[in-house]
Amino acid sequence: MSPLRSTDPERMGDYLLVGRLGRGGMGLVYLAESDDGSYVAIKLIHPDLATDAEFARRFRGEVERARRVPSFCTAEFLDADLDHDPPYLVVEYIDGPSLDEVIAERGPLRGGSLQSLAVGVATALTGIHGAGIIHRDLKPDNVLLAPGSPKVIDFGIARSFEATSQHTRTDVMVGTVAYMAPERFSGKSERPVTAAADVFAWGCVIAFAGTGRTPFQGDSPSATAARILTQPPQLDGLPASLREPVRAALAKDPADRPTAPELLAILLGNQSATPTPTPPTVDQRPAAVPDLPVRSARHRRAALGGLAALLVLTGVTVAGLVANADDRPEAGAAPSPSAGSPSPSPSSAVSAQTPAPEQTPPRSAAPTPTGSRSTPAGVIEPSRPTTSPGPRALVNTSGRNLALGRPATASSMEDARWAAANAVDGDHMSRWGSQFSDPQWLTVDLGAQWRIKEVVLRWELAHATEYRVDVSPDGRRWTTLHRTSSGRGGVERITADDATGRYVRMYGTRRVGGYGFSLYEIEVR
Repeated sequence: MSPLRSTDPERMGDYLLVGRLGRGGMGLVYLAESDDGSYVAIKLIHPDLATDAEFARRFRGEVERARRVPSFCTAEFLDADLDHDPPYLVVEYIDGPSLDEVIAERGPLRGGSLQSLAVGVATALTGIHGAGIIHRDLKPDNVLLAPGSPKVIDFGIARSFEATSQHTRTDVMVGTVAYMAPERFSGKSERPVTAAADVFAWGCVIAFAGTGRTPFQGDSPSATAARILTQPPQLDGLPASLREPVRAALAKDPADRPTAPELLAILLGNQSATPTPTPPTVDQRPAAVPDLPVRSARHRRAALGGLAALLVLTGVTVAGLVANADDRPEAGAAPSPSAGSPSPSPSSAVSAQTPAPEQTPPRSAAPTPTGSRSTPAGVIEPSRPTTSPGPRALVNTSGRNLALGRPATASSMEDARWAAANAVDGDHMSRWGSQFSDPQWLTVDLGAQWRIKEVVLRWELAHATEYRVDVSPDGRRWTTLHRTSSGRGGVERITADDATGRYVRMYGTRRVGGYGFSLYEIEVR
C-alpha cells in the first residue's frame, strides 16, 4: 500500500480512505475503513472512462454480474455507487500476498501447497464462469493467497460471456502477454474471447507457481507471444500429478481445453486428463462425463499453421499489448467485485451463455457415481452387461420433455433478455435470441445418456433457413440427426429414431433476414 496523495479524496460515501492499494487501466483502488471499523477496498473508475456511454453501460452490467460471483472465488462484493462522479464499487479487503510476491520471495511452491493452489484457482474459475463472467487477465498478480483458499481478483477488466468482442475497443487488448491464450493474438475483434482463455491462463499460472517461470517464457514479449503461438509448453520441474492437467489447459485450440468444471474434476481425480480408449461392445454406451476433446493431428497442424501466420503481426500486436498492460498493483494486488448472494457450488455452476460458435459446449464437472444414482420416475434403465463399463442409455417411457429446465448453453445472445435458458423454460413466449451473425448454436445437456425419439424446435419469426440438429454422448463427438437448407420456421419436429446421447444441439448456419436466430423452445423426447 502507498500513502494517499493530495489529489485523493478523504472520504467516499460512508468510507474513510486510508491509502492506495493499486492503479490499473480502469482506475484507482483504495484501502478504506467503514463505519464499523472494518477495512474494504474501493475501486474508483477513471473519469475518462466514466464519461464513455459504452463503458458506463458495460460497467453497470458487470456490477450486477459481480453480485452473483460466490465469495469463495474472490473478494466479496459489498457496495457500489454507480451514480457517483466517477462511479465506484466496494469489495472485501483481502489481507494476503499475491502469488507473484510469494514466488519472488520464497521461490516455487511444492507438494500440497502447489496442489491446493491448482484446485483453489480452478474452483474460483468454476464459480466465476458459472456467473457468466470471463476474467481475461488471470495472472499471479491477480491471485491472492488468503487464509483458507486462494482468491482470484481484479475484475476491472472482466467481461460477460455475452458479446465480449463488442465490449472491447478494437485498439485495446487487455492481459499480460505470458498468460494470454493463442486466440487472443488473432486480431479479429469480431471473434469473442471465451472462457477457454481463462483456462489457458490457469495453466500458465500453475506452471509459473510450480517452476518459477512461465511455460512459454521468451526474451521479450514478442518472443513469448511467438512461443505461445507455435511451441509446446515447457513444463519441466512441474510435478507429474499436475503436468497433464496443465498440458491439457495449454492446448493451442480452445476447443481442446477442458472447461473449468472439467479441470476441477480432473484435479480431484474424478476425470482423466487424457482420453482412455475403451474396447467396443455391442451394448456399450459412452460414459456420461466426457474425456477431454482430442483433435486429429491434421486438425492441430492446420490450427497451428493459421496461428503461425499471425506472427507477421506479432511485433505490432505486442507493442499494443505492452502499452496497455501496465496494471501492476502498487505494493499489493487490488481486490475486486464479488457477490454476497448465494451462488451455485463449483461442481454445479452452469452458464446460460458460452463462447463463440466454433467452441464446444461446457460439460458437467464430475461423473455421477455408478451404483448410487437414482432412476427418475417414469424411466426404465436397461440392465448392464458385466463387460460394459459405461452407462446404458435411459428410456423415456413417460414421453416427458427431457430438455425442460436442463442446463442450456449457446454461442451468443442478443442481450441478457434472450438468454439460452429461455429455450428450455417451458414458456413459449420467452426465447433465446443470438447475435446477428452465422453460425450460431444452442445446446442442451440432458444430464445422462437417453434414447431420443424426437426433437422439437419452436421458432420465432427470426428462424434458421439452414441448420442441423446433432446429438452427442459427451459434447465433443456429434452425430447429425437432421439437416436442412429449407427451414420454414414455426414448429419443426425431427424424428430421432432412438438415437442415444446426452447433449442435443441446434447448429444454425443461415438465418432468415438480418436478425439473429430466435428459438422459443427446444424440446427433446
